Amino acid sequence: MMHIYEVIMLNPEYDGEDHFVVAKSKQRAKNIVLDYYEQENNGYCSPVTEHDLAVNGPVEPENYAEEMLLN
Repeated sequence: MMHIYEVIMLNPEYDGEDHFVVAKSKQRAKNIVLDYYEQENNGYCSPVTEHDLAVNGPVEPENYAEEMLLN
C-alpha cells in the first residue's frame, strides 16, 4: 500500500523545500527525495544526507499505484 509522506528539509543551509512523496514507507519517501537531490546535482553525490531530512505522515488519502515525488 502506498501513502503520501511529507519530507521536510531540516538543514536551512539547503533550499528548505518540503516535498510530498507517494511511497511505501517513510524510509522509501526519504530515499526518493535523496535520489531527487542527487539528480539535481548532475549525478554527483548530493550534499543533502538522510540526517538533513525528516518525514511526516502518512497523509490521507492513501493507496496509490506506484511511488513518486509529487513536488
